[in-house]
Amino acid sequence: MPVLVLNASLQPLSVIPERRLVVLLSKNKVAFVDEQVRQAIEEGIVARQLRADEPVIVQLLANVRVPRMVLRPTRANILLRDDETCQYCGKRSRDLTLDHIIPRSRGGQSTWENLVACCRTCNGRKGNRLLKDVGMHLLRPPKPLDHEYAGFFLLRYPRLREAYESFLLSAQVKSA
Repeated sequence: MPVLVLNASLQPLSVIPERRLVVLLSKNKVAFVDEQVRQAIEEGIVARQLRADEPVIVQLLANVRVPRMVLRPTRANILLRDDETCQYCGKRSRDLTLDHIIPRSRGGQSTWENLVACCRTCNGRKGNRLLKDVGMHLLRPPKPLDHEYAGFFLLRYPRLREAYESFLLSAQVKSA
């Protein structure tokens, strides 16, 4: 059960495991944003068995200053950006490789704009040649992830992202 931790300003900070949630609750550092989820978690703590079907979102009671972080083009980040889809043939798989559009042997760098997710078949077909030499093309041009670090990890947790977005919408309606 992943738990989304929000800053006091409602900015997403991180996703934590349930054990860390129990520690934060025991130290009175967080508050639940949903009363029903709070009740279910508290009952789970008493029963010594945390099971929440709904996404859990908590808010820190004190604001934490977060340094800006630059996302690096790692394998996990490239696969996340490309939605685990080969950028040449469109095949979806978790078993993808990374391909340099301009091969490293020809001076290509390991940058956001030069790395794409690629299936093994397409990677072998392209080899160390340029796309125009092989008659291949990209499904979409590669670009850096434009998400801030705080929101970036929500891409890995779609249910938490949906819960956070609906929470923000309900917070806007209440303040309007």
